[in-house]
Amino acid sequence: MEDKNYCMSSYLTFRYVEDPNKQFKEGLHHTLDIPYPEEKKVLVHTAEDIAKAYKEMFAEKQKNTKLGILLSGGMDSACLAAFLKPGTDAYTFRFMDGTFSTGDMERAKLYAEKYKLNLHYVDINFDIVKKHLPALMKMKGAPVHSIEPQIMEAALQAKKDGVEQIVAADGSDLVFGGMDKMLSKDWDFDEWVDFYTFLDPKKVLKEPVSMAHIYERYRLPNNKIDFLRFQDEIFAHESSGSYCNAVITAGMKYVPLFDPSGMVKMAEPLDLARIRRGESKYLIRELFQMCYPEIPIPEKTPMPRPVDIYFKDWAGPTRPEFRRDIDMTSLTGNQKWQLYCLQEFLNMVDPIKIGYTTGVYDLFHIGHLNLLRKAKAQCLIVGVSTDDLVGYKGKHAVIPFEERKEIVAAIKYVDEVVTQENMDKLGAWKKYHFDVMFVGDDWKGTDKWNKIEAELAEVGAKVVYFPYTKGTSSTLINETLIRLREENK
Repeated sequence: MEDKNYCMSSYLTFRYVEDPNKQFKEGLHHTLDIPYPEEKKVLVHTAEDIAKAYKEMFAEKQKNTKLGILLSGGMDSACLAAFLKPGTDAYTFRFMDGTFSTGDMERAKLYAEKYKLNLHYVDINFDIVKKHLPALMKMKGAPVHSIEPQIMEAALQAKKDGVEQIVAADGSDLVFGGMDKMLSKDWDFDEWVDFYTFLDPKKVLKEPVSMAHIYERYRLPNNKIDFLRFQDEIFAHESSGSYCNAVITAGMKYVPLFDPSGMVKMAEPLDLARIRRGESKYLIRELFQMCYPEIPIPEKTPMPRPVDIYFKDWAGPTRPEFRRDIDMTSLTGNQKWQLYCLQEFLNMVDPIKIGYTTGVYDLFHIGHLNLLRKAKAQCLIVGVSTDDLVGYKGKHAVIPFEERKEIVAAIKYVDEVVTQENMDKLGAWKKYHFDVMFVGDDWKGTDKWNKIEAELAEVGAKVVYFPYTKGTSSTLINETLIRLREENK
């Protein structure tokens, strides 16, 4: 079922489309993760149990499969690395020519040296991210997580090295209590909704759809929420689906990835008291000390990705689905990624033609209406000149600026009204990225508009000239009103 507004809101809220029956577009099906069967998971009580399970899993897997591991500076992948054959290829991300997250790289190098792994650096920058984004979105049928392009780049490099399956510790946080902020307390319902929602659709979409019904499934008495079940059922899909999609898109021989941490299960419930005292993943901490007694336990950090740097100066989305008043300064790098990726996905599956026109729209008349009707594109943005801009020609608008904006906004052909403070059309394109600019044909062939045409053509936009409605104009109406008033004195 096609429901673009629902899908956009779900992606912004949960970073994936929660309802498999709703699609961004008819015939386009988004995919979720490929979960490991619960009945096959190995129960573990202690760190020794985990070590035994990992050892057996790797011994069996490495009989016939060449593995490569995504090795970060954290505990989880370090523990998996301890059970790999010497000489196994390990892949560590190196961002921005090695200037970002250097501590993560240094720890990964220590892990690789201890267990004699063949360490490779996977260089990541925003150009690589943009290169892989279309294929990832096409495979998933939806916008993607910010880690997916870099995982895909690592998988492609590993594939060239003859690796048949990628090893990653994606499931460790969920299985062993690594989501320490989520587990930090017994949450009130409303407090959890505010905490967990990645980006509130109401803040950025023109037609947001509430995701309250999904949260309601987990409501408990006394206005509490079953945050543990929510984590296992909602967050789990968002996390593992990202890894799976990246590896599948890269075309590895064996998919999904090999994740022993997601193939075990704690025999006893998580000890929330220990986690809340600062011992997140307490069994993995013990396992890390067993495997690396000489290395201090690293603090828990998410997989690095410099999204704050990528989107530092990004002005925000321009498609008509998004609000124009988004406060970009209030958003994190990950939230900006969501907006960027959602817009890129919509551009890919639902390209639009954006039209742009401007005017004073004083004493609104049939000529104005005819021009807006003719200019109607899939999205029509209309710039209304401020009183100051009208005044620079020595003229004066009869209707105040804010009222003129409100009148134009009420016209059914108009999708959005913006303020025109100057006559810089190329500057307007940089803001609104329109495909076509509509203007009256009395400007056609003038030096001014020949220059504007050339400037816009360089950025892929064109100018279309419309004939004005003869016999009417705001000036003529105003002159007529003045004359009639004089005659009636």
